[in-house]
Amino acid sequence: MQPLQPLAQVDPKLRKQPRIYCSDFSRFIFSCVFIWLCLVTTGSHLFAQEVENTTAPPAITADQIRPHIEYLADKERQGRRGKGKHQAADYIISQFQGMGLYPLFSGRWTQEVPARVSDESSGSGEAAQVGYNLGGFIPGTDPELKKEWIIVNAHYDHLGIQWGEVFPGADDNASGVSMLIEVARKLKVAPLKRSVAFVAFDFEESFLWGSRWFMGHTPMETDQIKFCVTADMIGRSLGGLTLPTVFVIGAEHSQVARDALSNAVVPVELEIAQLGADMIGTRSDYGPFRDQQIPFLFFSTGEHPDYHTPGDTADKIEYDKAARICTLIRDLLIEIGNTKTTLAWEQPVYQKLEEAKAVHRVTQQLLDAEAEGTVALSSMQRFFVSQVKAKSGYMVRVGRVSDDERKWVSRTAQMLLIAVF
Repeated sequence: MQPLQPLAQVDPKLRKQPRIYCSDFSRFIFSCVFIWLCLVTTGSHLFAQEVENTTAPPAITADQIRPHIEYLADKERQGRRGKGKHQAADYIISQFQGMGLYPLFSGRWTQEVPARVSDESSGSGEAAQVGYNLGGFIPGTDPELKKEWIIVNAHYDHLGIQWGEVFPGADDNASGVSMLIEVARKLKVAPLKRSVAFVAFDFEESFLWGSRWFMGHTPMETDQIKFCVTADMIGRSLGGLTLPTVFVIGAEHSQVARDALSNAVVPVELEIAQLGADMIGTRSDYGPFRDQQIPFLFFSTGEHPDYHTPGDTADKIEYDKAARICTLIRDLLIEIGNTKTTLAWEQPVYQKLEEAKAVHRVTQQLLDAEAEGTVALSSMQRFFVSQVKAKSGYMVRVGRVSDDERKWVSRTAQMLLIAVF
């Protein structure tokens, strides 16, 4: 459409030509209406563009994460130790290269991690091997905020072959690595204001040695690392229950993280259960970051009956659920990575009622599963779970949790993990 010509610029001769069916006043009204309609149409078009531009990016799908998990958990990877771990590393690096990430370690994709323990204790009889952390990054877009770093991570090692059996590690932690790859792919298309590093840690199964080495030999200044996001086991459900839940740990140390979780549009058929890190201890590679008082979020669906067994296979992964968690992590990273608010470590502000709700939900599900015959509880376990359900249910009903009650919730969650799961 050509631009409208202002009435003042119209040739006077043309304006003085007689009009057969319209008076001058009618022509004036017609012109005003015509201009108004054009402006409304143009404005509507611009508004539609604005809405389209603010629409959430497409969700990560099960079909996108499935190939990564199936490859990494294939028996040919030998439980991701020895030759199989090198194949897994090559696969992850090829994914980073293919999507256009930059190598994280002074132009290299790998950071050598010296051997710490021998594999002989696992029954393989192999000598201890040097390990490798893997990393790529996306530089930030903001002139100042790009100096700050978010470290998104998941470990790619597992338990190898023990006593002649392959431990595939589909959930632990091929599921987390699939998040690492697909979230990186999405953020590469739309970079954040802060720089984001994607790190696959080695030797997590050896007392977090890979992430501990990384924190002692960071490729950027340690005080530039402002946030950490860790995913470990996001493809199953706690205790084999049918919980649509992802446990999110660590928000108590960051108001920005709490706000992001509060504002998050949680994917359909997914529930967030916030827990304090003191409830579970150090369970994965967020530990070395927490020890340096770097704010963090840890995502996990919890341990299940196939944890650290040959039964942790790719066919048992809940791919739709894992994809929803990946999408949630991506969306939280967008908010945290773009906020102008300072990312700082804080003394813990526990989400006490949310924690009580999570414990109550789990105990209710346990008792329901036992009634259905899918979970077996001893009489002692049943009594304990029933008591926990009753007391946490009271807290949920009254809508408040005192500091002393919160201590009880924390101790109870630890006892549930030990005595039941």
